[in-house]
Amino acid sequence: MVDLNSITTCRRLFATVVAAGALILSFSLPAEASMACGPHKKLTKALTGKYKEARKGLGLVASRRVMEVFVSDTGSWTLVMTDLNGVSCIIAAGHSWEDAPKVAMVEPGI
Repeated sequence: MVDLNSITTCRRLFATVVAAGALILSFSLPAEASMACGPHKKLTKALTGKYKEARKGLGLVASRRVMEVFVSDTGSWTLVMTDLNGVSCIIAAGHSWEDAPKVAMVEPGI
């Protein structure tokens, strides 16, 4: 039997965590970064042209959004999220990007 109180508690906890994360994110981003949204092509053209950032990687977020990281040779970086309608928003931006060293995967027992 499913405990409805547990489900309700989990939903409340999830909603609280999401709200807290959004609040923290809104205070941690510069105003221009938190409001920068537009068509994907226009936003990425600005990143590649003005900031000389190229796409370093991308990933799918909950099958509904694409997250991309753009990085320049000088170490500036921008995290962009694009929805299913092609609207992209800058989620975060910074400097001093460093690639993590690649680590060889070793299978257990070898």
